[in-house]
Amino acid sequence: MTLPVILDEDIDALSAIAADLDFADAERRAVLLESGTRDVNAAPGSGKTTVLAAKLLLLARKWPHERRGICVLSHTNVAREEIQRRLAATTEGSRLLTYPHFIGTIHAFVNQFLALPFLRSEGLEVDVIDDDVFANRAIGMAMRKGTLRAWMEKDQRVKPMVAGLVLQGSGLTLGSEGGTLPKPDTKSYPLLREIKLELMEKGVFRHADMFAFAEHMLGKSPILRERVSKRFPMVYIDEMQDTSWAQEDLLDRLFDKSVTIQRLGDLNQRILGSDAEAEKLTFPRAHALSIGTSKRFGPAIAGVVSRVRVGGPAVVGEGADVHSPLLLTYATARVAEVLTAFGQKVLDRFDDEQLRGGSVKALCARKQGDAKKEEPGRTLIDYWPPYAGEATSSGSRAERFWALLASSGATADTAATLADRAGDARRATLLVLRAAGSQHVSNVRDGRQLLRRLQEAGQDTTPIRLLCRDLALNNGLALSKASRLAVPGLFFESLKSLLPAELTLDKFAKLPIFEEPDDVPEIEVNRRACQVSHGGRQVNVQIGTVACMKGETHLATMVLESFGWPARRFDLKEAMPVVAGLTVRDLKMTENQLALFRNLYVGMSRPTSFLCVAVNGKRVSDDCKKALLAQGWVVEHLA
Repeated sequence: MTLPVILDEDIDALSAIAADLDFADAERRAVLLESGTRDVNAAPGSGKTTVLAAKLLLLARKWPHERRGICVLSHTNVAREEIQRRLAATTEGSRLLTYPHFIGTIHAFVNQFLALPFLRSEGLEVDVIDDDVFANRAIGMAMRKGTLRAWMEKDQRVKPMVAGLVLQGSGLTLGSEGGTLPKPDTKSYPLLREIKLELMEKGVFRHADMFAFAEHMLGKSPILRERVSKRFPMVYIDEMQDTSWAQEDLLDRLFDKSVTIQRLGDLNQRILGSDAEAEKLTFPRAHALSIGTSKRFGPAIAGVVSRVRVGGPAVVGEGADVHSPLLLTYATARVAEVLTAFGQKVLDRFDDEQLRGGSVKALCARKQGDAKKEEPGRTLIDYWPPYAGEATSSGSRAERFWALLASSGATADTAATLADRAGDARRATLLVLRAAGSQHVSNVRDGRQLLRRLQEAGQDTTPIRLLCRDLALNNGLALSKASRLAVPGLFFESLKSLLPAELTLDKFAKLPIFEEPDDVPEIEVNRRACQVSHGGRQVNVQIGTVACMKGETHLATMVLESFGWPARRFDLKEAMPVVAGLTVRDLKMTENQLALFRNLYVGMSRPTSFLCVAVNGKRVSDDCKKALLAQGWVVEHLA
């Protein structure tokens, strides 16, 4: 089958399609011109995803097939959205957004083409695919089983093992992503299996379960490989470094040798993939193309990023050095003031116009943990306790009615789309119908199915559509007590045709789902942003984990020290002597220790203009501070 080939004249004409794209340099042109199966290893800020989007634009103009498409896979929604935005800007590019093409995450691809068809064939439906939801449900069920409850109370390693129950391989064997299961002949193993099977019947799955179903489907129907390969003769995989071995192996078995596959990534940014069998990973293969220059930042930040890399050539910063890197050390008692101090430093360095042009973020490798014996500075929650509101004792956000309504307003940390808010509204409506004992939703597993299932049952869905629309458009509905008091009546009027006949408004309003939330709604909305006032001005410091900010570009970034697991070491305590040039990274480091450096590499490569690193003063030496000062760093201490 003939596939289009990009030529030099196509690249020269690119400015007519997208005037802001310029690929005059040899590295990026080589990637655009490559027509065969090849890997591309690209530095952070190199514009890797932009190059891919440009290549897709050029291919879209030449694509000759109506029933065969280009498949673009990524691990991050940030990359997917950038590609889709670029393509949607042109008539030719927008063709790739519809059949027969596919642009989405690896998980979405596996779900759509393999896992969900398999589950439907087995009579199973999906309520939610979410690791946190599954973990909360599994632990709750285990606590109701005496043997497992006693075991969890005795051994702290048991709870993560229960939370991580997962199906593995084409044989769908029971395993765990959080620990080692007991042997099948023990008393506890059948109980764990019961939990997994019961949650499957309820439609609650982990993401990794979907890959196991996909493997099973491939083993059951080998012809799928031929059909998928025929449908997608050209495949691009972005953020390849975050592909686990299980995922890479599945993709290798899904696409045959007739398919042209180009994989793009950065070997130093592998933080999302599983460490299991990491030694088998093949990215980047020999003769990979390279983009080693970064347009995001200047030589100073590039030097810091290069020192924490775990492999490959040093990063070359082609941008300008705007502000010197800052080491901010703090006394243990002042850990909660670090974010405010960073916000003040940002306000001192940037004017309001500059702040409007870029984001200011603080990130940490870990959200929460159990290293209670260590000094604070272990996790994100040490620095910003309200962030714990995302995972409270009341369960995952997808199970919390008021959290879903609160998110219908614009939060400080994310610009939720109307579609996102409508999805939250449908989920909240489903939770209310379940709480009211409505028989009409007994087989509805997910908010996405709600309207369709009701329509199929002959129900008038107009009142629910209007309710969900109003919830999605109404910012801050759950943020004040007065507003919350009106919510039961709003739901009752819209849902009364689906409620039990004996359920009056008074009884409906007293349902447990409408009880006052444990978390103050304002914290629910603002848990990811610290508003800092200084000199009569304000800045919002957005807060999150390294993983959730991967792929982003910030104006200013603070990297917060964390206590890495399972390495059981403080990441910046290990890395700062290397950054300062006092020592070199031990080449015999374990994979767990290397993971600390990879997280720092990702975090330190986010900013264009200002990098700040926060470390407990007890964990950085005077010699290290002196060496950093000599390199042009600024060093300050919160006494």
